[in-house]
Amino acid sequence: MNIAMALKFIMVIGCISILSAAEYTSSLFDFVGFVNSSNSFFSSNEARNQLGCFSACIGNNNCYFFDYCGNSKPTSCFLYDKGIHSPGNTVYTKGPCQRYKLHKLCENEYTLPCRCEDNHGIERCLYKYDCNGNLVPLNTSSYTFVRTFSDGKSRKLICNMTEDNGGWIVFQRRFDGSTEFYRNWTAYTNGFGYIDAEFYLGNQIIFEITKDENVELRVDLMDKTGELGYAKYSYFSINGPEDFYRLYVNGYSGNAGDSLARQNGQRFTTFDADNDLKAYNCAVRFHGAWWYKSCHHSNLNGEYGNDNYGSGPNWYHWRGHYYALNSTRMMIRIRRN
Repeated sequence: MNIAMALKFIMVIGCISILSAAEYTSSLFDFVGFVNSSNSFFSSNEARNQLGCFSACIGNNNCYFFDYCGNSKPTSCFLYDKGIHSPGNTVYTKGPCQRYKLHKLCENEYTLPCRCEDNHGIERCLYKYDCNGNLVPLNTSSYTFVRTFSDGKSRKLICNMTEDNGGWIVFQRRFDGSTEFYRNWTAYTNGFGYIDAEFYLGNQIIFEITKDENVELRVDLMDKTGELGYAKYSYFSINGPEDFYRLYVNGYSGNAGDSLARQNGQRFTTFDADNDLKAYNCAVRFHGAWWYKSCHHSNLNGEYGNDNYGSGPNWYHWRGHYYALNSTRMMIRIRRN
């Protein structure tokens, strides 16, 4: 057993010692149903109990399913690779054995046990990607770095390595109202503020980062009580200046609700560049700059501390239009799987 496998085994055994077999099995495996064991297993052994089968599957990188046949004498455990894959909604109801399917894969959740597709290997369990696409240790902290863009100018960027396995470039951050966000088209094109304080990176830079890559978006929110919410989108991009930095976003997940769906496909609007669908300028009406439609379900560049309808940093599906959020952060990263 190599060092990586040994560490994995120690961590798993440590977790098992804390949780009951049933609790930990359900945290890593989905119960498929009662089945007759198939001859397509790649390994079988005697097991004293369900935990024995669980441990055998965890300890074998090829195992995605196991059958626990508790009524046989002796108790038997059968391990399967992905070839025994069961249709997504099928639940088996007959048979002497209980089948379980591993449901946490490292390419999705970066959790033990590690089962990596596309030959990524065990490194995906021990390392994570930074903002430049390099594999770095899991304990790597957030950092700043410099990147040069097509205009020849270099920008200092924040790489957030602590949230959701890291690798996120921060492009918007607010937390105290010290930076004015009611700015014109040029300011939002080029960016403003300071990365060690509140800032907006700039639509042109966001476009440069997203134009040739598959990019995902994460929005982090905090209300006035300190409660946290987030919205994550598996697809995010904006068009270039000729299309007024039109927004495209899809694939929502999170706990804050999808307050960007209404803004999807909309052009960016500032108080001096009215590109929304209303007869009046939404940026002027709601004291911000955003991908307004007619007008918004989110307004994260609105006036800090303004609880009037729609005018503050709002995320409608989480705290409504009459609530100015205390903190907001928007981040993007290239999808690596």
